[in-house]
Amino acid sequence: MMPLDSSTFADVSRAAVLTPAMQTIWESMGVGVAVVDGEGICRFMNTIQRRVDGFSRISVVGRHITSLYVPHELECIPTIECLRKGEPILKKAYWYKTTNNYLASTVTDFIPLYDAGRKDGVIAFTIWTGTTAFAEGRKRQPRPPQPKGAAYDFYTFDSIVGQDANLREVIAEARTAAATSSPVMIWGESGTGKEVFAQAIHSESDRRQRPFIPVNCAAIPENLLEGILFGTVKGAYTDAADKPGLFEEADGGTLLFDELNSMPLGLQAKLLRVLQEKRVRRLGSHTEVPVDVRIMSILNEEPLQAVEHGVLRRDLFYRLAVVGISVPPLRERRNDIPLLARMFIDRSELATRPGGPGTVGVNDDVLHMFMHYDWPGNIRELLHVVEGSLALLGDGPEICPACLPRHFREACHATGTTPATVSDIVTQAPTLPAPAAAAGETGDAGLYYDYRNIRKSHVVPLKGCLQKYETQCISNVLRVTGGNVAKAARIMQVTGAGLRYKMKALDISDED
Repeated sequence: MMPLDSSTFADVSRAAVLTPAMQTIWESMGVGVAVVDGEGICRFMNTIQRRVDGFSRISVVGRHITSLYVPHELECIPTIECLRKGEPILKKAYWYKTTNNYLASTVTDFIPLYDAGRKDGVIAFTIWTGTTAFAEGRKRQPRPPQPKGAAYDFYTFDSIVGQDANLREVIAEARTAAATSSPVMIWGESGTGKEVFAQAIHSESDRRQRPFIPVNCAAIPENLLEGILFGTVKGAYTDAADKPGLFEEADGGTLLFDELNSMPLGLQAKLLRVLQEKRVRRLGSHTEVPVDVRIMSILNEEPLQAVEHGVLRRDLFYRLAVVGISVPPLRERRNDIPLLARMFIDRSELATRPGGPGTVGVNDDVLHMFMHYDWPGNIRELLHVVEGSLALLGDGPEICPACLPRHFREACHATGTTPATVSDIVTQAPTLPAPAAAAGETGDAGLYYDYRNIRKSHVVPLKGCLQKYETQCISNVLRVTGGNVAKAARIMQVTGAGLRYKMKALDISDED
C-alpha cells in the first residue's frame, strides 16, 4: 500500500467532495465527516459528527473552526494544523472540548483538499468517538480552576429535582459517599440521571478541585481502550507516542467508567490490578507510576445481574461497589413529574412568551397522561416529550393533547393511559402514504392502513402494516437511547449494521 502524502490529494477539491451526491454519501456513512474551507470556515458537517460534538441543535455551517472548538493554542486544533501544513494527519487520537460544553475523545483522519494546486480546505473523518455531554442543568456549580485549563461546569445535588421520599434517601446516601474516597457504583435505567449523581458526588467531595474524567466504555474499541486508560510510550505499537493515560490525567481526582458492563473482561482484570496496586504501567513501559484516583462506575442494569450475565467480573464488582447507589426510575416517583415538567418548560427557550418564561402551562388531560404513563425512557424521555410539545405548541397558552408528539400519544393510547376526554385526538391513525397499486389493481380509495377499524370494503396490505410497526418500534427504542444506534441494536438484539440498514429502508432518522 502506498504511503499517504500531500500529493495523494492534490487533485481533490472542496467542490468535488461537497457535491449533492457526495453530501448524501457523507450523511449515510457510519463515521463523522466535516469539511472546512481554506480559511477554516465550516462548510459541511454530517449528522453523526454534529451529534458527537453536541451541535445537533445549532447551525455550524459558516462558522470558523475556532468558534466551535476550544483550543489551548491555535496549533492544538488538528484541522488548522492540517490546513497550514497541507499534509494529511492520519489516526490522530486526542481529547478536545467544544464551545457547546461537550468533551470528546476521537480518532480522526484529517485530509487536505486542493484546487489547482492551491490549498482549498480540509475534510475530516472521525473513525470512533468517546463523548461526554455535559447537558444544561439547573444550578450547576462552576468547576474551580483545573490543571491544563480544562474547565467546565458540574451538576450538584441542587440540580436533582424531586421531593419523592425514595429519591431523597438516595440523595442522602450520595451526599454521605461524597465525604469519602470510597469507590461508588451507580446503577439504574437509561435516562434516570446516573451521571448527574456522579458529578454531584464529585462536586461535593474534597477532590472537586481536581480532574473529573468520564469515559464511555461502550464507545471505545477494545484495542484502543487499554492505551487510553493506561497510556502509551513511543514504540509500543505503530504510531504510538509518549502519552499519559486517563488514570494519570485524573490523578488526585475522579475517573468515571460509564457503561462499565461493556468493558471487555480481559481489561476488567487489568483494571482490578491497578485498583489493588494503585499503580499504572503505560503500554510498552517497564516502569509503574503511582496514581491516586477515585473510581466511580455506572451500569444500566443491576450489578449482580451483570455478574450473573457474565459481563462484569465478580471480584471487580466487590472492589467498585463499596458504595452502591440505585437511582429510581421515574415511574416510581410519579409525584415528581409535575416538578420536572415545570422545570423543563421554564428553562426552554421555546416556552418564552410576552409574559416571560413560565407562562406556558400544562393541560389537565396532559398532566393525567404524564402521571399514568410508565416512562421507559425516564427523565430524558419526559424532557424530549416536553420539548417536542413546545415545538408544536405555537402561540398556545398551555401544552394540550393535540401538540404532544405522536409517538407519545400512541403509546399512551396503547397502554390505556389516555383520558376519555381526549380519546378522539389520541386515537387518530397516522397518515401514511398510499402504496402503489399492483398490476391489475385500481389503486383507488379501497386501500386502507388503519388496521384498528377495518371494514369489509378495506384492503389491508400486510407489508405496509409490518413496516409501520417496525418504524414505531425502532423509533421508540432510538428515542429511549437518545439516538444511539449501537445501544438500540443491543436492546433489539440485532447487529448495528443490520439496524442501520433497516433504518435506511424505512427512512428513519436517528435524530427523530
